[in-house]
Amino acid sequence: MHADVSAELWKSATWVLDTGRAGSPPRSSWDVAVTAVGFAYTDPARAWRSLRRLFEAQLPSGQVPAAAFDLPRYAGSPALGVRSRRGMSALHAAAAWEVYRHCAAHGAAQIRQAQAELDWLYPRLSAQQEFLTGEVTHPGFDAILGAADLSLAQIAGALGRPADADRHRDRAQAVAAALVRRLWDPVTGTFRSRDAHGDPGPAHTAGGLLPLLLPDLPDEQAEAILAEVSSSRFGMPARTGLPVPENDGEHRLPIRIDLNWLLRRGMLVHGRRAEAEQLRIATTGLVHANGHYAAYDPATGEGIGSSSDERTAALCLDLLADRSVPAYARA
Repeated sequence: MHADVSAELWKSATWVLDTGRAGSPPRSSWDVAVTAVGFAYTDPARAWRSLRRLFEAQLPSGQVPAAAFDLPRYAGSPALGVRSRRGMSALHAAAAWEVYRHCAAHGAAQIRQAQAELDWLYPRLSAQQEFLTGEVTHPGFDAILGAADLSLAQIAGALGRPADADRHRDRAQAVAAALVRRLWDPVTGTFRSRDAHGDPGPAHTAGGLLPLLLPDLPDEQAEAILAEVSSSRFGMPARTGLPVPENDGEHRLPIRIDLNWLLRRGMLVHGRRAEAEQLRIATTGLVHANGHYAAYDPATGEGIGSSSDERTAALCLDLLADRSVPAYARA
């Protein structure tokens, strides 16, 4: 992306984060995690405050509310078709690690503050992970859960807790194995969710792409996901010029920046830098051309919903910074 375009998009994304909703709290637990990734670049203290506020409202079971000010209702990611078995997302550990990574590059004072925040958050993030971990039934949710364990392994390492780091890595490895064992369909070449009776869900969904986030996913399944992404059902930027849309197994649904951000991370995990760069350029180009919308038409790229969406703005900053090769990526 041209430097002037990147500068314009950075400025507009920063404006949305700072003033888009006049400082009102994020709408959901998912929003807290996603916007924290963006605030890592513009206001790390605000990122830590938003995560801390949410986890101050954590229940004894480890369950985290939809938002710190709204205990009675719980909701998962508004995107990706991902609904956890308890209706919650698991992105907070990844967000906390991304904020820490940014702070660690900005001097001793920020490192000390970031380590103090991680020290407070780690047991609470671990409790959330224990609450969410269960039978593997949905490829999107469980892949994000496995990626959360990998982030927790990085956090535990930064806090000098090697045994905990090993435990999180082992559990992420087990999630990858369980996804292949339980949810991989060799006939369709896709990951499929399963209901309470063990019956498979649709074969070609956006959630079925997300096991790519796990470095222990075997090459066969990783290559099949990349082939699926390039198919007419989704269409990599080389085919459509647009980022990857959602899909419910039957229809192409709106393009969401959070799906593309996660998918790009999965590509980087598996060393697919060329595809990841195509996706990064297409995603940031879409937002620059149309605005910071909550979603985009999969055929035209026209914005849908709010034109000042904090999630889109936050992830644009991370995509523009281009520093998100996960620490657990394959060599």
